[in-house]
Amino acid sequence: MPKNCCHNREQLLQRARRSAEELLERQEELEPSQEEMAMKRYIHPIPCCCPPCPPGCETDLDGVLEALARQNQLLLDILGAVNALSAAVLSIQSRM
Repeated sequence: MPKNCCHNREQLLQRARRSAEELLERQEELEPSQEEMAMKRYIHPIPCCCPPCPPGCETDLDGVLEALARQNQLLLDILGAVNALSAAVLSIQSRM
């Protein structure tokens, strides 16, 4: 093992920290502030030109809600897998 292994590791860690800080700074610059994102609330309901749902429509909407719930769970599973892979990559990089 080379003598400067720890030195290279420290350089890698410092470089990773700097790049992470730069990414966070850029993200903060791109995100609008809370004041700019003020929600506009409507006092009166927005008129709709569509007829109301027929009586059997509720069952169709329940199916849509169930499908959305399944998709949401799949997206959460994917997010967890991506986070685990990111942690593994960072762990491997920190060992170098």
